[in-house]
Amino acid sequence: MEIRFDHVVHYVNDPFEAMTAFKLFGFHTAKGGNHEIWGTYNTLCYFKNLTYIEWIGINKLEITKEGNHPFSRHLYEDYKRGEGLSQIAFRTNSIDNIKKELTQKGIKTIGPFPGSRIRPDGTLLEWSMLFFDHSHPMPFFIEWGDDDVVREKELYEKGIYVPDSKSISFIAYSVNEPESLADLWANLLKGTVHSTTLPGTTQKAIKVHFDTIDVYFSQKNEPRGERPFWVGIDPKAKREIRLHGAKYLL
Repeated sequence: MEIRFDHVVHYVNDPFEAMTAFKLFGFHTAKGGNHEIWGTYNTLCYFKNLTYIEWIGINKLEITKEGNHPFSRHLYEDYKRGEGLSQIAFRTNSIDNIKKELTQKGIKTIGPFPGSRIRPDGTLLEWSMLFFDHSHPMPFFIEWGDDDVVREKELYEKGIYVPDSKSISFIAYSVNEPESLADLWANLLKGTVHSTTLPGTTQKAIKVHFDTIDVYFSQKNEPRGERPFWVGIDPKAKREIRLHGAKYLL
């Protein structure tokens, strides 16, 4: 399975507030646009390897609430839980092959579905998304229309992406069964499992290492339930901030 970590979704009441906060910490951020079919809008912060944080908010609640798309349904659940991290995505160059491979393993999926948003300059950005049909926290897959080289050039020319040495190094999840969920992710997504602790703490966790990111699973009592709750940008940093229901290590 050829995948790479793509982005983390952070549900917020006002994506522009989150963007402004990160800008004050010295990060390059950008306006995203509107997802008309989901009733949402976003702002962005790109890092090394074209990974990014997506701050997403709802601007047409009736559309989000009544949507039958897995992404909008998940966001409506986030809306009811309150601000915080939502889910993560892995990108692929062949979402149909991913679906076929998972089906052969007996794993049910939903999609692929088309996605799109209107950028601030009026251009239309399109992609495809594939979701697990699973009750536990799982990532989703995204396939962009162009390869990474073309996308990087375009994002740079639009001022959205600025080459930087910073990267998203880890995501931490609060889950009910860390060991079994970590094994599931590792088996399906070709990761490697390690027993450890959450970075800089004594809290027990199971880490699944992928090519550019570590995903931690911990039985930590977080108010939003089984969701990611922590993003590590610099694992050696001591600056920890709380931002709109999530924790960031900067």
